[in-house]
Amino acid sequence: MKVGISYAVELEEIPEEVEDLLRDVQWDLFGKIEEIITQVRSGDFSNLTADIKTLRENLGRTDTRLEDCYAILVGYVKVLNQLAEHRAAAAQAATKESAATSAHVEQIGPEHKIISSEPTDEYDPND
Repeated sequence: MKVGISYAVELEEIPEEVEDLLRDVQWDLFGKIEEIITQVRSGDFSNLTADIKTLRENLGRTDTRLEDCYAILVGYVKVLNQLAEHRAAAAQAATKESAATSAHVEQIGPEHKIISSEPTDEYDPND
């Protein structure tokens, strides 16, 4: 019976963890395929059927692992997109706040004023 396991890692470690999961099954397949090719080339067919059966079982394990990696990466991309949206919204809010407070009028004399060139949504008719 197959069961799922889970454990926590830092967000930035997810790509490395997925790579490790894939490498684990990569070597299972690569080694068994190389063994079968060597047997075919040498004409040693005595264990070939058992080795092909083992390879097919490893393919099932690989498929399960690929499904796991797919689910992990879908979640990872979703989190990255949410973080990017959050950062963009925060930057936009900061820009609006900065623009609203950046235009100002300075009194430098009874009849002279300096007005900043940055726009603002605020208007004070007394300035």
